[in-house]
Amino acid sequence: MVAGRRGQVLLIVALGMVAICGMLALAVDAGRLYFQRRLMQDAVDAGALAGGQDLVFSTAYPTGSPPNALYHALQLSFTTFNLTPTHPQGSSFYVNPPNNTVTDSVGGYTVTAVAPTGYDSRQVKVTVNHTGTTTFAQILGFTGVPVVATATAEAGTNAKTYAIFAYTSGGSGNTINNDQNGYAQIDDGQDGADVCNSSTNGLALSNAKFHVPNSTRAALNINGQVTVNQGSDNNALFQYWVAGAPWGTSTDAEPDFVAPDTSNVTPLNPNRTKILPGGTATVNGVTITNSTASQDYYVYLPGKYTQTVTIPNNASGDAASSVYIFLNGLYYFTSGANLNTSGGSIANTSTGLPKYAGSPPVGVTDLPAAADGTNGVEFVFDTSSAYSATNSALAGASVFLVAPGYSPTGSTHIAFYIASNNTVTGAVWSETFDASASNAPRYQIWGTVFDASTAGSMTVTGVQLGAHNTAPSNTDSSGQYAINGEFIGAVLQLNNGNVLGNTAGTSTTCPAPGAIGQGKPALLVQFNSKFAPAPGVNSYLVQ
Repeated sequence: MVAGRRGQVLLIVALGMVAICGMLALAVDAGRLYFQRRLMQDAVDAGALAGGQDLVFSTAYPTGSPPNALYHALQLSFTTFNLTPTHPQGSSFYVNPPNNTVTDSVGGYTVTAVAPTGYDSRQVKVTVNHTGTTTFAQILGFTGVPVVATATAEAGTNAKTYAIFAYTSGGSGNTINNDQNGYAQIDDGQDGADVCNSSTNGLALSNAKFHVPNSTRAALNINGQVTVNQGSDNNALFQYWVAGAPWGTSTDAEPDFVAPDTSNVTPLNPNRTKILPGGTATVNGVTITNSTASQDYYVYLPGKYTQTVTIPNNASGDAASSVYIFLNGLYYFTSGANLNTSGGSIANTSTGLPKYAGSPPVGVTDLPAAADGTNGVEFVFDTSSAYSATNSALAGASVFLVAPGYSPTGSTHIAFYIASNNTVTGAVWSETFDASASNAPRYQIWGTVFDASTAGSMTVTGVQLGAHNTAPSNTDSSGQYAINGEFIGAVLQLNNGNVLGNTAGTSTTCPAPGAIGQGKPALLVQFNSKFAPAPGVNSYLVQ
């Protein structure tokens, strides 16, 4: 009886081992196939992103380069498996293939790329097929398992650099207008060092008209390249002080800078905090000390604003010389709420005054990042909301705002974002400081001003005196550009301004100037690589 029982146990154990081995086989082979699938997904992600960059629009290639997109889609996919495509770059294999589709098989992997495809013919789709081998599962009759991975990427904005860019197409109006009230300069980030030399940075580009009327007393100097679709009275537009600006006929696409997510912005219409001279307050976890003897501090919080913010707030008894501190974060203006400033010292710094760091010095905020990580200020205006800045209440008013270098949503380095659904038909963004009223008005935006709508216009006025200061400090913030990033929108108004000290003169480093185009310029916009935004990458995955 004992021997019989032992035989039964052995039989049960043997049958159990078969089941256990079967499960082990499935677990081992399933894990292997999982990692194979993960590797294949990495391959198609890399291939789609690489191909997407070749579909980025540019002046020379308004539809990108589909043959290169197809080649790089295959190349980067195969590279993940340490393989090489059958057909090299430049092969006719990639030129106008049927249905914009190519397929290549190497080393057991079959990669199919489609480009262009999808939205606005700006997408690349890559698929890889492979038959995964099994080991233990062969006992159960599974000799090979098909594995498939796919990805789709979309082209972003061309990674060219612009100082100003008006993107309205069709030539229906003058989309960049210059008022000719003095000498003004748009620089390319070289601080004037390349004033006589050509550069591809600091592009000023318009898909419609660029209007700089004739003048015998003023000029607009572009320290960079100029491309215009339709010229209109541009005799007073100069490059590098002396050379006439060349004209082209190509156009670039509107940048696709991403709007920040405003769906859950809180709090609603937050109250500001007043700090009397000598006082200290902790606002949203940030401690601010008013070390002045006579100026009140007012601290503003990021949030959603459906009520207009006016600075100085006369209804609350604000003095025009007060200090206004904006804590870092997202300021969302909607439902017709405006932001209007006409005086005071305004900044996202602990003192409300300009601060600089680095070499060469650039504008910085010394305030901590917001709770979501946003480490600067970004003002968003949608529906019927707008922004206006003057120095009418205080001739020596100061505005100093630093855009975020990190934000959880949206593109970085954007200080002002006019949403695509904004319906303001007049001035949706306007800076009209009058430098003739003061020898030290300050307006400095360390970031980009971007209007994604096509309804309104934006105006920037030169407020700084003389040449660019290449070494600003916390005690001397003079000579800085109004915008240290980009100025981009459908319709742009450039006001040279009546800047003190703008007397005619000649350049000591350039060839003899012409009748106009010299002098100490008002500074409008400078392309600064540290404050010019990009879509993040030139292509991004959409599937």
